[in-house]
Amino acid sequence: MASKTISLELDAYNRLKSTRRPGESFSEVVRRITLPPAKATAADLKRAVESGKFGRGVDWTSVKRAVANRTRSRDLRHA
Repeated sequence: MASKTISLELDAYNRLKSTRRPGESFSEVVRRITLPPAKATAADLKRAVESGKFGRGVDWTSVKRAVANRTRSRDLRHA
């Protein structure tokens, strides 16, 4: 797997390190404490609302799941 070297200020590194669980890599910590990339932007939503297409063809089950996962992700940051 490819890797990338990044620079962190010491306080950021210490916060990341203190969040790390036993046996967990820094990559795993970052994946655990960050949200996945958004599939749509606020601009996409604005365009849909303005065009009158908002809600048509929306998979509301996926929307509810995304909201539930966001709450869960926020909780995991404080675990």
